[in-house]
Amino acid sequence: MKPISISDSDKITFRDFNEGNSVQVRVSVPETEIKTYTKGTSVTIVHGGQEATGRIVSDPIVVSGTPGPGERLLSLIIEKAQSA
Repeated sequence: MKPISISDSDKITFRDFNEGNSVQVRVSVPETEIKTYTKGTSVTIVHGGQEATGRIVSDPIVVSGTPGPGERLLSLIIEKAQSA
């Protein structure tokens, strides 16, 4: 499962996610891993020592600009995984 970190200052996004709402996040990934962030991929959302499981529900969008050499910024929409 791919880990996605939400900054400590972004409590609202994590709360919304835990309440079952879809959230949009931006993630910096190495160019070689872009294809692993596809619609339907399971992810782990990490925020302030807490974790929650979700899945990507949209095709990733490559955001212009680069966060660093060999990296790309992706915009993803994620929904919380349903409990069995």
